[in-house]
Amino acid sequence: MKAAFLLLAAVLFAGCSTTLVRDTPVPVRVADGVLLDTAPLVEALIGLKGTRVQAANGSWKDQAFSAQCVLKGDGEKLTVVFLAPQLRLLTITLTKPHTVTCERAAQVPRAFEPEYALADLAYVNIDAETLRRVVAPALRVDDDGTTRRISAGDTLVAEIVRQANGDIDFKNHRHGYSYTLRPVTP
Repeated sequence: MKAAFLLLAAVLFAGCSTTLVRDTPVPVRVADGVLLDTAPLVEALIGLKGTRVQAANGSWKDQAFSAQCVLKGDGEKLTVVFLAPQLRLLTITLTKPHTVTCERAAQVPRAFEPEYALADLAYVNIDAETLRRVVAPALRVDDDGTTRRISAGDTLVAEIVRQANGDIDFKNHRHGYSYTLRPVTP
């Protein structure tokens, strides 16, 4: 009886995770009346190879946040882990052709849709030419090597500015958050 109580208490206080599996990712709203098909984004992200670790410091609704994002891909599968200090928030696994599996910690709101995080990851981590191809015709990508602007018609959706020190300033205009990414590994 005591062991069962301790097990139940451990589960309740540790927080349960929720797993979501989608064979076809849902589209994301990138501007008023504009939905982005995320299946091509997922396919492009699956193509990333190697391991990247990125530290993010930013703000949303006047609240500061800090996290790390680890991307590990082999061309067949990409695993993305979002970590807050001393806490794994999300693990998103992408497999061919465009299956999205997301395991989220109890601290992550139920309304969280992994495709929105994947869109941000694609905006930052996919080369400009591939990104242009996979977001067309919903979005336009302008990239001069320093600044990348992603727009839906006349509406600026996201902006990425690459700093000389390797940091990347990211602003999602649609959802009102910004952060600075610092590559921890190349």
